[in-house]
Amino acid sequence: MMHLRDKRVLITGSGHGLGRELAKTFAKAGCEVIVTDRDADRVRDTVSMLSKSNHRAFGYAMDVTNPASVQDVHDHVLSEHGPIDILVNNAGIVCGGTFENLPLERHKAIYDVNCLGPVNVTHTLLPDLLTRPESHIVNIASASALMPLPFAATYASSKWAVLGFSESLREELRLIGHDHVHVTSVCPGYIATGMFSGAKTPFLMPMLTPQILADEIVRAVQSDREIVRTPWQVKLLPVLNGLLPRRLLRWLGDKLGVLDSMSAWHNHTEPPRVAKEPLPLSAMETVPAVLSE
Repeated sequence: MMHLRDKRVLITGSGHGLGRELAKTFAKAGCEVIVTDRDADRVRDTVSMLSKSNHRAFGYAMDVTNPASVQDVHDHVLSEHGPIDILVNNAGIVCGGTFENLPLERHKAIYDVNCLGPVNVTHTLLPDLLTRPESHIVNIASASALMPLPFAATYASSKWAVLGFSESLREELRLIGHDHVHVTSVCPGYIATGMFSGAKTPFLMPMLTPQILADEIVRAVQSDREIVRTPWQVKLLPVLNGLLPRRLLRWLGDKLGVLDSMSAWHNHTEPPRVAKEPLPLSAMETVPAVLSE
């Protein structure tokens, strides 16, 4: 997908953090941006920010864990704007601590948002993507999809699931003749969005800025890259996993500060969830803006 101008992109969890930065970057590339987030106030803030920069953007409050909410937003987007060309499954949550001390409902919430969220949204929007001449799905996984992450076992395993979902869906689409729908898996290290406040970055591994990562993701869509691993240390993980015995991998993980990087992570307060029932149109206020040249 070399040219992004006038493409319509829907981004989940784009009211803040990496999602908001992705909205800005896709908008600068000429896309019409559909901002979705479970926090309606954040949706309005992001749409307002984009509109002030003369970008075309619309927003909907959407809970990715609620299939009815996803379907309701899809129906509004389709009737009011048309089918999307690009889907970015970005919404995610993280919880840390020893596995037994984290309440079971928190473990389940991680899987509900991080695993079932992309499944809910993709299942609803894929029929539209199939109708486009060329379309793209971006799933935000994590470097923890390629390695163990103690003190965040369910978060890491949820990202393993996202990576497996992405890789399997890509091959399925190819085998059934829909290889015009491209799939990109994104496996970044720690991102400086506040979600990982207190986490210790491994030796020599920088904390990624949302701006740098968003730029790389948009370039990956333009070049139809199948996977993004960043920073460069993450690119080494598949090779190390394939060549080194487990005892040596564990020793390296200890020495480089990889395996205990989440031991001092500070839990952050999540924004309130949107209602489990779909929001009416008046509550899912859209804020149009003018496409920039």
